[in-house]
Amino acid sequence: MKIRTFHRTCAIIFSPLFLFSAISGGILLFRKAEMYGKETKELFVGLHTWEAIAPYVGLTLACGLLTVTITGIILFFNKRA
Repeated sequence: MKIRTFHRTCAIIFSPLFLFSAISGGILLFRKAEMYGKETKELFVGLHTWEAIAPYVGLTLACGLLTVTITGIILFFNKRA
């Protein structure tokens, strides 16, 4: 499998998880502004860190992000890949 195809496949597979993490992290930016209660904050922290769903999903997401980033850097510097 070519690296460009591998990069594209990983990005498509992991993009829903990246979006979920980005949205929950964006909501957490306002945690000190008292826009929502303590229970809601704890829920969003649990969702963002994947503790509420499955801890190993977070590890998988981290590996996916590293994979997409590293293959993207390789593709950027090696135009023929």
